[in-house]
Amino acid sequence: MSGKVSKGFTLLELMIVVIILGVLAAIAVPTFQSQLHQSKSAEAQALLRDIAAKQDAYRAEFGQFLNVSGSFSYANRRPVNAPRGDFGFLGWVGGGDPIYTAWNQLGFRPQSAVRFGYVVVAGLPGTDPSSLGVPAGFAGDANDHWWAAAAWGNPNAGGNPSDTPAEGQCSQFLLSSKVNIMTVLRGTP
Repeated sequence: MSGKVSKGFTLLELMIVVIILGVLAAIAVPTFQSQLHQSKSAEAQALLRDIAAKQDAYRAEFGQFLNVSGSFSYANRRPVNAPRGDFGFLGWVGGGDPIYTAWNQLGFRPQSAVRFGYVVVAGLPGTDPSSLGVPAGFAGDANDHWWAAAAWGNPNAGGNPSDTPAEGQCSQFLLSSKVNIMTVLRGTP
């Protein structure tokens, strides 16, 4: 027997393997991205629920909710540099900033660095929520005590860490004393 023994794969076999790997990748990547987005969004959901509990405790003690941020605007979010362009973490620092002082008064301080920027406003009966920038109907009417909170972030970010996305590029998670269901408004990346 003087026949040659084949050592290797044929071109057809290699092409079939590449096609199979491509199909598996096409299925796996969107699923992975969806799970990644959900895990990054979990911070906002957990901390907004914590803010809700802190507001309820504050009202039980002082008879009203605390207006932490002054107005419901992206400019008043803390940390002020969140979200980062690469959606990395930022420390929750204080200092002499009156908004951080109000966060401390509410008793809210994340246990670790955060990816989202947070805003909380509140009002007494007679204060129209929309006068502080809260979306119409979201925090109820002006006949009762109310509060509204938002978390701004871009879970799909992958850019430069020093770039802070514009408000319209962020997803916005909302929760209020009236709407006890997390509302998510998607930005346009």
